[in-house]
Amino acid sequence: MSTPEIAEIHDFIGIGLGPFNLGLACLTEPIDELNGLFLESKPGFEWHSGMFLEGAHLQTPFMSDLVTLADPTSPYSFLNYLKEKGRLYSFYIRENFYPLRAEYNDYCRWAADRVTSIRFSTTVSSVSYDEAGEVYVVATEAGETFLARRIVLGTGTPPYLPDSCRELGGDLIHNSRYVPNKEALQRKKSITIVGSGQSAAEIYYDLLSEIDVHGYQLNWVTRSPRFFPLEYTKLTLEMTSPEYVDYFHALPEETRYRLESQQKGLFKGI
Repeated sequence: MSTPEIAEIHDFIGIGLGPFNLGLACLTEPIDELNGLFLESKPGFEWHSGMFLEGAHLQTPFMSDLVTLADPTSPYSFLNYLKEKGRLYSFYIRENFYPLRAEYNDYCRWAADRVTSIRFSTTVSSVSYDEAGEVYVVATEAGETFLARRIVLGTGTPPYLPDSCRELGGDLIHNSRYVPNKEALQRKKSITIVGSGQSAAEIYYDLLSEIDVHGYQLNWVTRSPRFFPLEYTKLTLEMTSPEYVDYFHALPEETRYRLESQQKGLFKGI
């Protein structure tokens, strides 16, 4: 009698592949003792491609890449990407250590191509927990099943449309589709941007720079009492340190939620 095949149990499965899970994939790739798997529904890595405005850059310097602050020796660093692309000196001479958004996306694609634990074009349909086996059961739309001791969700957030705009139709678009719709927008007599975050500011600035060419009316409305700048002081950046993260997670849950509601300027400002 043949012995039934035992399904492989992964140490963890990452669902979704944005920068967070891609960073985890790069950091765990060299660790032989870990058996991880990352599942992504898209055919390849893609990060905010609808917002690749000319000159738009990250709000953090290149050291905040996928790996460097956790492992400066990692082969998946942004500096190694520049070296392999033959662009290390041109980046240094540019004297602007904030990568362009399109440049960062290309870096992430470069890293994803080198990690063996990533499976693209794989859509997860369900996740359940097997109490008897003490494992998570991950099923895909293709009928595959994977087992893991841990699950890491990195699915991001879907584009948010207010209830008043749902099913509105017409020429309403979300900012995530701005670049492919820009030319059509600029043929309108009037364009209104709703919201006051970084994306809204970048789109407004981009459209404002060409307003004399196309002659449209440009409006910018928000429920906020004013436009708020991104909080980016050195004292604020201390809150990204591992020491502060440990301190924060040791606080009572109620305190953490209260602090979180007061810290939107850390990530929602312009």
